Amino acid sequence: MEIEVRPATVFEDVAALVGPKRPDANVCWCLSYRIGAKANQQLRGPMRGDRVRELVGMDPPPGVLAYHGDEVVGWAAVHPRADTSFATNKRIPHVDDLDVWSVWCFRVRPGHRKQGIVHHLLGRVS
Repeated sequence: MEIEVRPATVFEDVAALVGPKRPDANVCWCLSYRIGAKANQQLRGPMRGDRVRELVGMDPPPGVLAYHGDEVVGWAAVHPRADTSFATNKRIPHVDDLDVWSVWCFRVRPGHRKQGIVHHLLGRVS
């Protein structure tokens, strides 16, 4: 299976992997560690998708996507640690100030699981 991993710069593709079936649903959208806890709790329904749309337009984008042909089949949330809540979370021990990236979420579409998609995603971010 030929898998191509690209930066998550197409909102519709990100939404296909991490967005809700109903636009008013309060699902994660992989924002939990990307934005602060207070902002995360304040975002409700469609505002969560709007925030992800903003993040997709930023450099670097909020993650990477795996494609099989033109079909998006996988997602990994990845970003510089300093720009995530990992950097300031009191429950996560602060061990160093290295300029590293954090990966905190993987999603693979049903029908494409157990085919090594996560390995491709992680290989792109490492």
